[in-house]
Amino acid sequence: MKGFLWVIIAGVVISSCNLQQNSVQSFKKGLKVMIQVDFEGVTGVVNFDEIYPGHPHFERNATILTKEINAAVEGAAAAGATTIIVRDGHAGNINVDPQLLDKRAMLTRGRLPGTPHTMVLGIDSTFDALLFIGAHSRAGVENGTLSHTMSLKVLDFRINDRPLFEAAYNSLYAGQFGVPVLFLAGDDAACREAIENFGNIDTVVTKYSFGRTCATSKSPEVVYDQIREGVERSLINLNKGCIFKMERPYRMEVRVKTDEFAGEKTVTAISDTLEVVMKKFWENL
Repeated sequence: MKGFLWVIIAGVVISSCNLQQNSVQSFKKGLKVMIQVDFEGVTGVVNFDEIYPGHPHFERNATILTKEINAAVEGAAAAGATTIIVRDGHAGNINVDPQLLDKRAMLTRGRLPGTPHTMVLGIDSTFDALLFIGAHSRAGVENGTLSHTMSLKVLDFRINDRPLFEAAYNSLYAGQFGVPVLFLAGDDAACREAIENFGNIDTVVTKYSFGRTCATSKSPEVVYDQIREGVERSLINLNKGCIFKMERPYRMEVRVKTDEFAGEKTVTAISDTLEVVMKKFWENL
C-alpha cells in the first residue's frame, strides 16, 4: 500500500514540476539567481516577537539571517552565479543587514503596496534559479515553527485544491517565467513541504520543530556550511530544479479570521490569470 501511495505522490509532483531533464546543462556559467528571504525558518528563532525590531534578540537574529544568506551567496558564486539578487521578504522587508551582506549580492528591500508577488519582486524569465532562505511551513501545521501563510489571519490557503506554503506560492509565480526552484533552507516542516511540492530539490534543515514556538536548532556555523554546500550543489545540477506550475484555470480558496472571537470567512476566486487570484488572496489578509 505504501508503494502505491508513493506512486500517486510522485505523479502529483511530476505534474507540477517541469524537471528540465534535457533543457538545462548540468553546469552553466554566468547564472542569475534570486535568493528569497524570510525570517521564521532561521536557526535559533522560535518566537514571532524576536524577529521584529525592538526585541532584544532582533539584531542578533538579523545577523544570523544575513550570514545564512551570505552562505547561499558563497555557494551560488562557487557554482558560477554572477548576478545574485537577495529579496528581503519578511514583514517590513528591512531585516537583512546591508553592511554585513556579501558584496557580490544586490539587495531588494521595502514594500510595494498592492503587489501580490512582493516576496519575489522583480523575478522574470532572465533568472536561472530561485532559492529560499528562512522558510517556514504553511498555516494549519501545528508541528512547524512559526507556521503561517503570509498573515496570522490565514487559517487555510489553497490553489486548485492544493494547500500551499509561502515558498510554493512564490515558486508558482516564478514558474510562469520558467524559473525553477532549486534550494530551500528552513525548519524540518518547511523542508518536508518543499519535497512534497517540488520533488527532490536540495534542502537544509535549520531546526527541528516540537511545535509552533519550540524547536531544537542546529549551530549557526553548521547551518552556514550546509547552506553553502547545498546551494553550490543545487546550482551545479540545474536539471534537478522544479518549475512549479498548475493547470488553468486557477481556483483560489482562502479561509481567514475575521475577529478575535473565532469569526472566520472563506473567500474564493477563479481565473485563467494567476495574478488575479493572487491579488484576491492578498486583499483578504
